[in-house]
Amino acid sequence: MIVGLALLMNLGFAFLQIRLLRRRTPWPKFVGVAVCIWAAAMSGLFLLQAFAPPGWAPFMRQWLYVPMAVEMVWNVLLLELLFLGIILATLIARRFLPVSQNVPQTPGEISRRQFLYAAAYGAAPVVALGMGVHGAMTRNDLRVRPVSIPIAGLPPELEGFTIAHVSDLHSGLFVGPERLKIISDATNDLKADLVTITGDVINREMGEFPAALAAIKAIESRHGTYLCEGNHDRIPGDGLVIEACAENNLPMLTYETIVLPIRGKRVLIGGLPWMRDGFEERPELVSQLFPARREGDVRILLAHHPHLFDIADSTDLVLAGHTHGGQIMLGEHLGLGPLFFKYWSGFYQRGNTSMVVSNGCGDWFPCRIGAPAEIALLRLTAA
Repeated sequence: MIVGLALLMNLGFAFLQIRLLRRRTPWPKFVGVAVCIWAAAMSGLFLLQAFAPPGWAPFMRQWLYVPMAVEMVWNVLLLELLFLGIILATLIARRFLPVSQNVPQTPGEISRRQFLYAAAYGAAPVVALGMGVHGAMTRNDLRVRPVSIPIAGLPPELEGFTIAHVSDLHSGLFVGPERLKIISDATNDLKADLVTITGDVINREMGEFPAALAAIKAIESRHGTYLCEGNHDRIPGDGLVIEACAENNLPMLTYETIVLPIRGKRVLIGGLPWMRDGFEERPELVSQLFPARREGDVRILLAHHPHLFDIADSTDLVLAGHTHGGQIMLGEHLGLGPLFFKYWSGFYQRGNTSMVVSNGCGDWFPCRIGAPAEIALLRLTAA
């Protein structure tokens, strides 16, 4: 259905663009040819991404990264709005604007007209090209964001305890073994006491899991690495990634809690599976996840979707991902983040509960603007 819709929009967009062009006489046929070539290229690359055999991924990642990135920007981010816009423009032109007459033009005037046509019809493809190239140039960028986490009643034994918060690996077409190694090496450089991975280990199929597994196994920490499930982990089938993690001794927590005895105190790590909605009516999900609190306990919840923060008052710290920091941000509060999410990046606090939403390390959409890939280094401190 998705493939059919993308092809329909590309072909429909090209057809309506040419329909508008033909209202000018003489109409600029070279622009019409360019429109058709662009639609064919974007459709072909989309089909390649959707149906290419898994064995083609390394070749595509190495040699076709920029074209695939441009195709993703075009088909996922721009085409929907442009398709609706061109429909509206066609209806307005048909209703209110007459077909131009074939008036002789001087060479200079024709040149200006051709330039305006090319500029108008080429603006969106140029934006897609620019964003795709930017995504390719920054694909291995990775920052470390230090965050101090205030914990009420934190015992002195856990003062300065560190957590490396990794999220959204998206092992797949745009995140291969080389980039996964960058992530695992950067995590090890932090020498954190604990590592958490909050979902989206793979991008869309189980063939991507071995590369992610190798990277996660390479991560070192004093007290282990713990995971929760993300929405992309469910794409191959419910429970498949959870089963694969269990078979390889990776603790992906689903409705369960691990109790870690650390320096004579307890750090409790609970995990929930992927949830996008419906949890608002089930506030007991988090409160029942943890055993009765003892003095000095620290409760940490791993939840891929940050909106679970709204029912997490019984925890000290929530770690989430999913948002990619908004992916396309033009300012702290301007971009896709606040458009789609209540919480989208960084540190949040309500009462005695804190949350850190990671921008994530990997990508399913190969362009970040104002939302760099990151690992969060969290340091617990007494509130």
